[in-house]
Amino acid sequence: MFKAMKITVLEGGWSPEREISLQSGQYIASLLRKGGFDVYELDVKKDLAYITQELYKSDPDYIYNALHGIGGEDGVIQGILEVFGKPYSNSNVLSSALCFDKQICKMLVKASGVNVVPGNCIRVSGINNVKPEEFNLDYPFVMKPACNGSSIGVFIIYNEEELNKIKENGWAYGSEIIIEQYISGREFTVLVMDGQAIGALEILPINKFYDFDSKYKEGGSQHVSNYDLDTETETKMFEMSQNAYKACKCTGIARVDLRYDGKEIYFLEINTQPGMTSKSLVPDIFKNKNLSFVDVFKNSIKN
Repeated sequence: MFKAMKITVLEGGWSPEREISLQSGQYIASLLRKGGFDVYELDVKKDLAYITQELYKSDPDYIYNALHGIGGEDGVIQGILEVFGKPYSNSNVLSSALCFDKQICKMLVKASGVNVVPGNCIRVSGINNVKPEEFNLDYPFVMKPACNGSSIGVFIIYNEEELNKIKENGWAYGSEIIIEQYISGREFTVLVMDGQAIGALEILPINKFYDFDSKYKEGGSQHVSNYDLDTETETKMFEMSQNAYKACKCTGIARVDLRYDGKEIYFLEINTQPGMTSKSLVPDIFKNKNLSFVDVFKNSIKN
């Protein structure tokens, strides 16, 4: 039986989500310390020598990855950890990379039989030629980075004027853009852990959609655990989430985001490094299910 005593928590990093990662890492570290673990918090920099020196210095039995975004959930840090040779949290190099690229993730999930949001992916060089009718889309539709997190660079385009404004301003969110139909209706997120759907929340953002401010500002959204949903639809939502998790070979904790228009459930994306701040969705699901993060963690490192 493996018992981890020394835990190194990776936090910070160099992505636009650095500040959120610091909050996630500090929150996780505080819980683990209360649970009796010897915790070292490593503020990760884009410096391989620094990362490896700090890992050897902290000499962990286990590494908890609380990094978000580029470098943290795209397979980069996972590759370093594989070479380091100590066990670490959540998905591996391949799964992390697959899920971070939202278009590849959607293709895999769709191939497994899960209903995904209709759309396409283009190179940023083609942004000036974007016309929704060419993609069989209607207004409103969504433009978002193929590789990013925390809803950074996500836009709902309601008319041609807004589309032209995006074109004029240029695209600063990576080399590929996902263009997909906006699904009006309700937004849900499902926590999947070791292949099993644990629980879900309905998200009620104060803004038009669950954007950065809705996620992280005080009062930015409501996380509803007693949502009104019939058993058949909820069961289908859980099964879709489990199938998506399996299709992308995820491990540990992952969060699956979906939309429900009253008739159909649509898969949006998988987050293999979900936020773990005090305002985040996953901690709320743990609380609603009367699950202790530390107890779940202790059980996971035994297996």
